[in-house]
Amino acid sequence: MYGKLESLRGVAALLVVLYHSSFSFGDRSVAFVGNSYLFVDFFFILSGFVMALAYGDRVGRDMPFWRYIALRLGRIYPLHLFMLLAWVPYILVKQYLYNAGFGGSDPSEKANLASFVSNLLLIHGMGLHDYVSWNFPSWSISVELFAYVAFYAITVTFDRSRNLYIPAIISLTCYAFIFSFDRPDIDYSYDYGFFRCLGSFYLGVFLFRLGLDRRPFESAAAMSVLEVVSVAFLITAVSLVKVDEFFSALSLMSFAGVLVVFSFSTSGILGRLLETSALRNLGIWSYSVYLVHGLVLAGFHNVFEYVLKVDIDAAMGVKSLFINALALAITIAVSRYTYIHIEKRFRDQVKAWINNKTPTASGPKAPGVVAG
Repeated sequence: MYGKLESLRGVAALLVVLYHSSFSFGDRSVAFVGNSYLFVDFFFILSGFVMALAYGDRVGRDMPFWRYIALRLGRIYPLHLFMLLAWVPYILVKQYLYNAGFGGSDPSEKANLASFVSNLLLIHGMGLHDYVSWNFPSWSISVELFAYVAFYAITVTFDRSRNLYIPAIISLTCYAFIFSFDRPDIDYSYDYGFFRCLGSFYLGVFLFRLGLDRRPFESAAAMSVLEVVSVAFLITAVSLVKVDEFFSALSLMSFAGVLVVFSFSTSGILGRLLETSALRNLGIWSYSVYLVHGLVLAGFHNVFEYVLKVDIDAAMGVKSLFINALALAITIAVSRYTYIHIEKRFRDQVKAWINNKTPTASGPKAPGVVAG
């Protein structure tokens, strides 16, 4: 039943790709797409939910820290490293062209040795720099790694009873901190991204521990209504984020609502759509989509701006639809490859190594959804 959540992660990943695309139909992006950076928070909420499901009963019991963190690094680090290294020739070529007078901005201002090392160590999202660098979406992978560490540490200390209060307090405290700043949005990354992540992560833990009835409706029609209402609420809240920061909070609530609705075992019309093989595969490849898309879009932007001499900041009308569709298609195709040959391959190797170290153990996996 949790397969629908994995498919949702795939849809969210595509929305983040569109958010980062410079190819707009009109003078400004559609409000919903223009605010889709918020789907990173959906990733964090879903991650907390899945981690509570896959590890909640094992952390501090039959899951030592070395094994826990090895499994998490085996899941996230190989592809992160691969994409970081893939950015190196791109940056070197861009630096050469910049030095030769072809224009653009100086890549070394952000993509330098110091930021490379911090990216290599996966600590670049923890306030070390005042910018995102190299494979820019990976700042969220950095803070999520530290959220994993915090989850283990908190669970084995003052959250040993696995109650509802601790995740609620942590989540509300982090959100209170984030919303205390005089900003119209919550688009924090290199500065306070960890608190943004931890707040959403523990919201996901809280939602899992609610232990809701996973089959509240027998009627597919009633479930369809609930699914459509929850998605409509999400689209409305995200679209209105720039109106007032209240809608940022409402968006987080809508993500929580959608997660709960699509975790139910009964499926309505949208749930059945998410259960199709195409969307299930997209969900499986979603981590690759998220880490691959930055370099794909960078290539698209440079080709159109410097080779084809197109003003990518101007409204492009129908052309933008075809360009974005092509960018999405290439991103998905590359992501399928990186999932099979990088992400899954090394994840499975790490699991095999851990199982050899602990022969009676098997790596945890949430039913129907990849952990993390």
